[in-house]
Amino acid sequence: MKLQKMVYFAHGLYLAAYNKQPLIKETFQAWKFGPVVPDIYHTYKFYGSTPIADTQWVLREDVNPDNSPIDDNARKIIDYTWNTLKGINAVKLSNWTHQEGSPWAKHYVPGVNETFIPNDDIGTYFERFIAN
Repeated sequence: MKLQKMVYFAHGLYLAAYNKQPLIKETFQAWKFGPVVPDIYHTYKFYGSTPIADTQWVLREDVNPDNSPIDDNARKIIDYTWNTLKGINAVKLSNWTHQEGSPWAKHYVPGVNETFIPNDDIGTYFERFIAN
């Protein structure tokens, strides 16, 4: 769950900082415990709540078929997100995604996992966290 939330926060900050250009190609869905990228969920679900030992998923050809490098702006956002949130537990991160008015709160339908959260909503929401 923490991986999902960290990716979500990095994606949101990137959308807000770079004119709503997405950090990742996949679309978030509004699941019970917050925003989820199904591919990430299915790749790592067997870890449960234990630490993830495999960090090679970003190098898989099906995830990054053109093997494109991460640009400097993406690296900055990812590093910032990691350094800011690494000490915060998954439940607290999940609770943050559930805040009233959040993109998740706007799109969550109880019992439905296929509800997409539009990048425009995510980017607009995260604009408040970007210093002008």
